[in-house]
Amino acid sequence: MDTRILLDQICEIVKEAGELIRGCSSVGERKAKEGAANFVTKYDSMVQEFLIQKLGKLVPEAAFVGEEDGYSQGKIAEGSTFIIDPIDGTTNFICGFPVCGICVGLAVKGVTEIGVVYNPFREELFAARRGGGAFLNGELLKPADHSLGEGVICMDTAPYTPEIREEVFERLRKLSYLCMDMRSVGSAALSICYVACGRGAAYLSPKLCVWDYAAASVILTEAGGIITGWDGNDLKLAAKAGVLAGAPKAHREILESGIL
Repeated sequence: MDTRILLDQICEIVKEAGELIRGCSSVGERKAKEGAANFVTKYDSMVQEFLIQKLGKLVPEAAFVGEEDGYSQGKIAEGSTFIIDPIDGTTNFICGFPVCGICVGLAVKGVTEIGVVYNPFREELFAARRGGGAFLNGELLKPADHSLGEGVICMDTAPYTPEIREEVFERLRKLSYLCMDMRSVGSAALSICYVACGRGAAYLSPKLCVWDYAAASVILTEAGGIITGWDGNDLKLAAKAGVLAGAPKAHREILESGIL
């Protein structure tokens, strides 16, 4: 498998998928999913179906794990697995807030080798392959190694698990004194990519699904960043996990603070 050629092909498919949602004037039907404030629109399903059809032709033997339509029950295969989030930031999408990511990761033997995250509204394409560097619209990412005091922390507020929200906000309150400011972007994948390109010093979430972070994790690590669980241990391609991503200095400072 030539990952360089495959990455280029995946990028073109993801940009095509972006056309499905970029020009929409209405999100159409929406329905709640399991968990508070968790929604899906017809476009989530449409984009996922498009990606599965197109990506399946690139790697016919690949399995699929995705957020919608039963694919969330899929398993990471021993061979190749595409891990898809058709619209990471559906709440943003519903509200007309143009910060959403179409995410495609390709794992081989349980390790994510390729990651693509695309915000079609800003036409920003983040892409990486393991050992090949990370890029934003074709430009190599070389972010500075920010400390917490030199940047912002992007974070999630546990909207789908309100029972832990008070605890999460208390941790965030303590962390807020260590950085320039806090940001809630509304898309985990884009938040991680923003750390990769130096817009944020760190990102954290108390609970993410594998499709939220798989693609972005390759982009971050290839840009020189670090992504782990809240305990600092390696982040596996697990169903749900607390995630801490950051520039090396900021990542270390959060762990050393003992706040998590």
